[in-house]
Amino acid sequence: MNGRAGRRALLAVLLSGTALGGPALAEDVEVIHWLSSGAESAAIQYVADGVEALGSNWVEIVPPDHAAGARALFTSRIGGGNPPGGMFLSIGREAVDLGEQGVLRDISGFVEAEGLVATLPQFAIDIASDADGGLFAVPVAFETQNFMWTSPSAFAAAGLEPPTSWAELVEQGPSLEAAGIIPIAVGAQGWQLNILHFSILTSLIGSDGYFAFYRDKDASVGESDAVVESFEILRALSQMADAGNTNRGWTDTLNLVAEGQAAVFVMGSWAGGEFAAMGMDYGTDWGCMIAGGDTWIVGATGFMFPDLGRDSEGQDDFIRALLDPGVQTGFSIEKGSIPSRTDASVAELSECSQMVAAGMAAGNAVPNPNALLSGDAQGQIGDLLMNFWSDASVTPEDAAARFASIVLSDT
Repeated sequence: MNGRAGRRALLAVLLSGTALGGPALAEDVEVIHWLSSGAESAAIQYVADGVEALGSNWVEIVPPDHAAGARALFTSRIGGGNPPGGMFLSIGREAVDLGEQGVLRDISGFVEAEGLVATLPQFAIDIASDADGGLFAVPVAFETQNFMWTSPSAFAAAGLEPPTSWAELVEQGPSLEAAGIIPIAVGAQGWQLNILHFSILTSLIGSDGYFAFYRDKDASVGESDAVVESFEILRALSQMADAGNTNRGWTDTLNLVAEGQAAVFVMGSWAGGEFAAMGMDYGTDWGCMIAGGDTWIVGATGFMFPDLGRDSEGQDDFIRALLDPGVQTGFSIEKGSIPSRTDASVAELSECSQMVAAGMAAGNAVPNPNALLSGDAQGQIGDLLMNFWSDASVTPEDAAARFASIVLSDT
């Protein structure tokens, strides 16, 4: 019997009867997610154990095709009148839109009664709330989107130090290639290219330009040289990536850096959890830095809660477990994130996660752009980036104009 099965068996024994001697029927809570890599599985296990310690049965549903499959299953379950207890997401407009449509449960009253609201930063409440104060999702952790993960051995092979800017990385490309190193590992999928491009553009426009563009829809930012420059850099990077980048999964791409075959990989803070899960040492086997600039793009990773049409102790226990400080700390240690609760311990987190915590405390964080964009806009941007990446005939000027149009027209 494996460790997880053993814990469940023990919980079943402990919960098999009430204090009065009668049977206790623990309620199932079905949760759809795609946290299936080594570090991610270890992280979500803290939530599962937290739910079962409270007396409910954790039932996870992990589609093989990750986010796309999870969303398709979620939609099917909702349409079929059989909603799950929770669904993983990067918290933003998606939860608010579904909440306003009546698909999700408003948990504002529940978390207020449980005394949990004050433990979360206000921005985490705001991005998951509608204009009337309805709350439809909660974060279990914050994750930085724009990390540059580096291979010390790859840079040493080329006699170089990790770059401090995108321009420097582009300049280093020929030397890295001459040493047999892939300058930048990229998985050319829409969401991965989104992370890469968001990182580039944010480093060029800074936090003020970021909010002016994504939140305030300032056309002067959208029409600026910085947007064109972001696509010029993206084009240069596309020419430095290896031929196998098309539709490659992020963990396979990360392995290129882990094995010293590639110099850098731009991915969220969860990549640090994977390095740690591989038994690799920070500073020797891998390193991290903000991907150009000093602005942290921070996403709120969490869950939304479908309206089940009835009271559900299982769903309530799920919310309680997500917002437990011990669960959040354990989750973040494994995942490479930082807890969303302001009172959860960060002392045992990785060096890169400590860097995030310090950056957030210093006020250098902006939300994930996807928290400010509709699902339709996100899809259009992903399609645009994939087309630009694969088709060299698309000019940076044309891509920049189309990109700005998508963002500025998104309401």
